[in-house]
Amino acid sequence: MAKIHLKIDDPNHTFIIAEAGSNWKSGSYEEDLEQAKKLIKIASKAGADAVKFQTYKADTVYAYNAGNSNYLAEQGINKEINEIFEYLSMPYEMISELSQICNDEKIIFMSTPFSVEDAKQIDPFVSLHKIASFEINHVRLIEFLSKTEKPILISTGASTFDEIDFAVNLIKNNKNNEIGLLQCTSKYPAPIESLNLSAIPKMKERYNIPIGFSDHSVEPLIGPLTAVGLGATIIEKHFT
Repeated sequence: MAKIHLKIDDPNHTFIIAEAGSNWKSGSYEEDLEQAKKLIKIASKAGADAVKFQTYKADTVYAYNAGNSNYLAEQGINKEINEIFEYLSMPYEMISELSQICNDEKIIFMSTPFSVEDAKQIDPFVSLHKIASFEINHVRLIEFLSKTEKPILISTGASTFDEIDFAVNLIKNNKNNEIGLLQCTSKYPAPIESLNLSAIPKMKERYNIPIGFSDHSVEPLIGPLTAVGLGATIIEKHFT
């Protein structure tokens, strides 16, 4: 397992996470794996510290009758959200293969879980965990990840300080103090004016832990460079 700049609080290094999301999906299992391998190689060649995927099952993310997504409908996708997520869900058996490819390419493998079962599947293959914005109050998931004794990064999109306080304290109460927070705007894509990067120094002062930025904007540099200038030491950027 790659060990390159694993410490997320290194003041002399900005920890870069290349977010692949669900864009490894191409067709058959073999085609999906080949596409994921290409993304991993691109992220490694670009110098990222880690490449991150997402691990979920449709029935643990949305209710069975969730219906269509207005956001996706705007993109011309009119299928029910459950059907879309079922198609995009990563087979658990792919996790070990992606981890090995990352090891070969000297880049850290990450994948965001959305349930405790997802977390159990990825935990043997990751060096640190990531909690998505909308899971910030998922108590069972946070407790499980805390007990792995691995560093945990939390995105904070659409969260209040009370909700962030709750998640941070829950992790610390489970005797895990390796925590990082990522300022995030939960809009896809996020307009530059919505990034709220002024929250970064406020979060640094409030929590005294590593603070970063999860960027959903289409601009490649404006958000990340500004965030680093404001004290961010972790940058997560979608590159697909």
